[in-house]
Amino acid sequence: MTRVSFDYSKLRGLIKERSMTLAEYANSIGISMTSLYDRMTNRTPFSQSEIVKTKQQFNLSPEQVDVIFF
Repeated sequence: MTRVSFDYSKLRGLIKERSMTLAEYANSIGISMTSLYDRMTNRTPFSQSEIVKTKQQFNLSPEQVDVIFF
């Protein structure tokens, strides 16, 4: 089975644009920094609830969610 790899650079940029640290972002979606690192490096996928929390946190449109996460 082929493993899909995602580029989360747009998410990193969005976090920085909102003057948040990665730790603040991780806390806001209810995960640890270790878990965030695992997600950003494609070791573990973002869960649907984490994506929804991100959408709400940053007031993203469905199109923006697609660009950031898919």
